[in-house]
Amino acid sequence: MDSRNLLNAGPDSKSKPDVSPGGEKSLDRVLESIPLGKFHYRLLIICGMSFMADAMEVSLLSFISTCAGKSWDLSDSQIALIASVVFVGVLIGNLFWGPFADKYGRRWAFILGSGMIILAGFLSGAAPNYPSLLVFRTLCGFGVGGSTIPFDLLAEFLPNSHRGRFLIYIEYFWTLGSMFVAGVAWVLLSSSGWRVLTYVTAIPVAVSLVGSVFVLPESPRWLLVQGRREEAEAIIKSAAAFNGTELEEFTLAPLEEKVEDVSMLEFFKPGRINLSIPLWTVWLCFGFTYYGTVLFITRRFDHNSEDDDGDDDDDTCAFNYQEIFVSAASEAIGVLLAAAVIDRWGRVPAQSVGYGVCAVFVLLLGVKMPHAALSVFGIFARCAVMGASCATWVATPELFPTELRATGHSVASSVSRIGAFSAPFLVDSDATVFSVGVCLSVMCAVATAAALFLPETLGKDLDKVTKVRSTSFDKNVHNIMHSVERSVSKESKKSVDIDMSP
Repeated sequence: MDSRNLLNAGPDSKSKPDVSPGGEKSLDRVLESIPLGKFHYRLLIICGMSFMADAMEVSLLSFISTCAGKSWDLSDSQIALIASVVFVGVLIGNLFWGPFADKYGRRWAFILGSGMIILAGFLSGAAPNYPSLLVFRTLCGFGVGGSTIPFDLLAEFLPNSHRGRFLIYIEYFWTLGSMFVAGVAWVLLSSSGWRVLTYVTAIPVAVSLVGSVFVLPESPRWLLVQGRREEAEAIIKSAAAFNGTELEEFTLAPLEEKVEDVSMLEFFKPGRINLSIPLWTVWLCFGFTYYGTVLFITRRFDHNSEDDDGDDDDDTCAFNYQEIFVSAASEAIGVLLAAAVIDRWGRVPAQSVGYGVCAVFVLLLGVKMPHAALSVFGIFARCAVMGASCATWVATPELFPTELRATGHSVASSVSRIGAFSAPFLVDSDATVFSVGVCLSVMCAVATAAALFLPETLGKDLDKVTKVRSTSFDKNVHNIMHSVERSVSKESKKSVDIDMSP
């Protein structure tokens, strides 16, 4: 299918950005000349609704595993396996969809991955027994493994000046996904059961799939790497027209990347291994701590849960839906905080500070305390880990060139699934809540340290990403201290100005 026909041009406009006619222009320069508008926000909504799938699956895990376990009288290990097989599917999907998107394009990977989620989601709701549910949840996870693709596609359409902030916006869809599942469970789970809940959660992805079939464009950056320059130029002109901007004639300069078959060995080469190790460590800990925190909060608010152990003798399937919904909604605060600092502090400080704060509050979640305090610490823990993970998501695609971006991001995400796969066996085990809190806190601390070994990508053009190299631990620590000190100084100055005002 010709990618130039994937977008419909919008209304004409007399506005013309400062792009001189003729000559070759870099893709980043041309993208900078297109003001943010309807095209970008439409793309954000389509990509965001697909991105919701990952969040919805995470939130769905606790409800399905617990309620199906009650229905079929499953053991603790069998219940944990329902959650864990999803992450196995996601891990396999990550390793498949990344190379697929780098070879065949972002658009087809997006469409096929979304279709897999919808099909497996409905099959999960109709699963007649435990073994078939495991198979269908694994297939659903395989589709969710392509969740990095819409994120990368959006990143490749954005100008450098808006990329960090705009990529944070897609994280709001993650929060919406968590809230959607919690809200639907609150309304339907007790009366209609977990099967109906599974059907309903497939609807947002279905809407995204319909939108992607009709209006989703291919990435012009990927097309340019493939040597399909005319298609890339046509898509950019169509996007500008949809925004009401008329571009002068231009010719895109070729990107420096060379098209070649992507191999996992690429990430172990001398020029990349120093990046791969700390990046994968962050993602491993992120997977364990984020998913572990979500499950841990659900366990703490499970009506059948005990404060001191994981024993559960009640045969009902009931949760404190209000607390779970509020906890999910609190992620919006984490996204908001990430948006506030991502382009001020940089990607590395946003990650390290966020994971460090989470380490404190997730530890407190494991301490026996009044219900109100537990709710507050749960909100703080989820805000912190959400903000930190937002920065990790933003930074990762910026660390790779176009020819490796989808694969590099997918491989990193697949590493996180190893941690996510392990989390249910800890959280849903007979381990005391204090032991669970300590383990999650330690993993957060490791993520804090590993992030300090990552290079800072703030202000870097994606076309120049190959020049980004690993940086020093000491330099990042200094940058964090400087960023925090500068922010505190600005706030203090504002306070002084307010106090001295007549």
